[in-house]
Amino acid sequence: MVYHLSDAKKVNFVLGSIQNHIDGVGGPEHVTIALVIHGPALKAFHRAHANPDISKRVGDFSKDGVELAACGNTMKAQNVTLTDLLPGFANAERGGVVRLAKLQAQGYLYLRP
Repeated sequence: MVYHLSDAKKVNFVLGSIQNHIDGVGGPEHVTIALVIHGPALKAFHRAHANPDISKRVGDFSKDGVELAACGNTMKAQNVTLTDLLPGFANAERGGVVRLAKLQAQGYLYLRP
């Protein structure tokens, strides 16, 4: 399952949906999840600005094996690197949309809550 997040107003909702998904299937060992973030939503994951709840969720997701991908184009536009983001993120260097398409081609189901 790949979750697509670009709307800054939906950050908490999407993170909650991912946690509910993990809980609903009986734990992270029963599902493979990726989260691809681009656009304004990425600012919520800047290490310097992230609230404690988002920081905790991202840390938990990283430990649970959730792929956290930050759009490389958005990172350039926001003038940030991976070290500026919360730990656990990978750089979707060719762009978030390209990463979404690749994951779907690999059989991931697409969700944009």
